[in-house]
Amino acid sequence: MKLLRIVVSSLLPAGLLVLQSACGGDASGPGQGAGTISPNSFSTVTAPPGAQVAAGELPSVIVNDLRGLPMAGVPVTFAVTAGGGSITGGTATTNSAGIATVGSWTLGPGEGANTLTATSGALPVLTFTACATPAHTIGSTATYQLAATDCKFQDGSFVDFFAVTIPTAGTYIFNQSSATFDTFLALLTADGTQVGTNDNFGAPGATDSRVKVIVPAGSYLLGANSVNGNVTGAYSLTSTASTAQVSNCEDVFVFPGITTLQSLQTTDCNTNIANPASGFAFDEYVVFLNAGQTLTVSMTSATLDSYLELRVDGGATVTSNDNIDATTKDARITFTVPVSTTTRTAGFFVITAATKVAGALGDYTLTVQ
Repeated sequence: MKLLRIVVSSLLPAGLLVLQSACGGDASGPGQGAGTISPNSFSTVTAPPGAQVAAGELPSVIVNDLRGLPMAGVPVTFAVTAGGGSITGGTATTNSAGIATVGSWTLGPGEGANTLTATSGALPVLTFTACATPAHTIGSTATYQLAATDCKFQDGSFVDFFAVTIPTAGTYIFNQSSATFDTFLALLTADGTQVGTNDNFGAPGATDSRVKVIVPAGSYLLGANSVNGNVTGAYSLTSTASTAQVSNCEDVFVFPGITTLQSLQTTDCNTNIANPASGFAFDEYVVFLNAGQTLTVSMTSATLDSYLELRVDGGATVTSNDNIDATTKDARITFTVPVSTTTRTAGFFVITAATKVAGALGDYTLTVQ
């Protein structure tokens, strides 16, 4: 499965691709021994069309001398190169820490990528990208175009980002379809944390994408993309709120901060498909976790002997529980993702909500924190 990474306003999850940006390297530079220029800010950010990039995300560079020490008083020129936006403070000078920052950056009115360069003498040119994020309203349907002027991932695929406001906590479904290319859809939080992705919804060989999520209210980013690189063409984007419960072993993504009423029913996954009455029904939920992040999941029910399990997506079980204590049939699991400097430990995990009694069905409440 293709994974995404965007560089926005905070530290980002591992396991995602970084949007393309041109970064500098060592070179001879202006003044007395300037040796390198490098980004001091994120190289790629998001903002609505026609809006200013947030002050904390403005393009910023640091200039070091040949010994690697910050250089003050070095001139740096910022200039808009695509997207039709405008800047203030385009002529800057590095401060005592060797840092120079553009005064402001207002994006152009249209969709697609806005780019800005930072130059200083003969040092390599740095390019900063702002992906315009028009609003997508829950319940709407609209047609858009993947184009060569859009933001671009490292795999060469173009992407449109849309700002989405989730008005109330609950279940939401997003769909992307195209008659000309194989679609890929992703939902992320406003700070770039991945919520869910999909690239093949429907029959084998289908090119539509569907992301079903249970999320808290808040601001999100919807990324409409293609599976393959250098693909352009028209696509349709739709969304809807849903009250339907999880069923038929569908992929449902969750994000910490939700409580949802669900049920084990005959249409759910079952450990014995041939004879469900003798098997164990279960629902599954997918959650993305960063290294060092702690997840707590609770399952409560007035009718079921609850059972919870957490496993690495496609891998081993990491924890499970069937009784919070001796006086209840509720279940709770807590897991902290290990931090490793040598192994990627962040990624998707699968929560299984089930029961310890074969053939048992009924309502339950799932809380993810």
